[in-house]
Amino acid sequence: MSSLSIAIVGAGIAGLAAASFLADAGHRPVLFERFEEAKPLGAGLLIQPTGLAVIERLGLREEATRLGSRIERLYGRCGPDGPLIFDRRYDELLPGLHGTAMHRASLFHLLMGAALARGIALEQAADIAGVEDLTGRPILLDGMGRRLGPFDLVVDASGARSRLREAAGPVHIRPYAHGAVWGVARDTGFLRDALQQRYRTARFMIGVLPVGRLPDDPAPLDAFFWSLPVENLERWNQTDLGAWREEVAAIWPETLALTAQFTRNDQLTQARYAQLTVAEPVRGRLALIGDAWHQTSPQLGQGANMALLDAAALADAIALHSNLGEALAAFVAGRRAHIRFYQMASTVLTQFFQSHSRLTGPLRNATFGPMGRLPWLKTEMVKTLAGLKTGPFSWKKAEELAGLKGRMPRPIRGLAEEQP
Repeated sequence: MSSLSIAIVGAGIAGLAAASFLADAGHRPVLFERFEEAKPLGAGLLIQPTGLAVIERLGLREEATRLGSRIERLYGRCGPDGPLIFDRRYDELLPGLHGTAMHRASLFHLLMGAALARGIALEQAADIAGVEDLTGRPILLDGMGRRLGPFDLVVDASGARSRLREAAGPVHIRPYAHGAVWGVARDTGFLRDALQQRYRTARFMIGVLPVGRLPDDPAPLDAFFWSLPVENLERWNQTDLGAWREEVAAIWPETLALTAQFTRNDQLTQARYAQLTVAEPVRGRLALIGDAWHQTSPQLGQGANMALLDAAALADAIALHSNLGEALAAFVAGRRAHIRFYQMASTVLTQFFQSHSRLTGPLRNATFGPMGRLPWLKTEMVKTLAGLKTGPFSWKKAEELAGLKGRMPRPIRGLAEEQP
């Protein structure tokens, strides 16, 4: 396909990755970001083997390893000394398989650096509010009434608060009854190679994830996660932090030194979740990727990985087809099964870890540990955790899902030298 003029709305994980892939394929992407200065939102994230394969394609694997924490295992227990719920290692499936946890600011730093190294245009303070002429050459409309374009293609990578998705078609959304508060603090002695969780019934969940370090600070960091019902989340700013720390420590005593670093309620960011799907994420010359297309609970930690996979798959589909309409249809068809499985799996698992039910917690405590010792279920759990499942009985290796198989990663000259 000849070189296309492509508007990408949103300079987050999905948008930055898509811009780099499309530029590598010879297209002319322009990034539009609503903030006056593009910046990351959120605390820490776990990049699964699928996401790492995408990052490798972008030439960023070495830097991601330098800034992140290598995660070998997921460990979860009920309370300080209750039943063991999870103890799964990635290498139970394939030798050397692992994830990498990173602060969102570090991942943003890498992806933005890769985009700028490719000379991709970035328009900031561009609050895109709508799109016109989807069947011709689309025009973007911003909040100041400007008309931007025309373009050959518009990619909506503007995330959970997308204002363009309604133009694509019906949106199915179901809010979850539980949310969370997130924060990042200096490490106080937690395992550096494990995502650890503690639970109390199905209403409260704590997570600690080592997230490496920031680009300009060598201090090791941990992301802290406290799940709670939405009705409690709405009162979070009035919560007494001293009493809250004691409540957290009753479930997980070792967190006390970590939570002591949060001295104001606003140091912990509130998060609400929903199951959202746009049935047809392509309409004319508008294509949705990442959270603009699909959202789910964070139970399996797949959000950033799905966004990275979408970005790679979109560029690959355009490269493989001479007709843009056929390329966009192939992109959706190629991603749909993987997305559907993880939305389904996250919905099912969420009931056992973030719900008001009095039954799911005891059922989880009684069954998840023994189930994890069955050889077939053990490997299926790891495949699911690693983001490799494409259906209840099917899976692919990370390199295949990410389109890395048979490719040489793209070197980014000068990127490592520019970073502290």
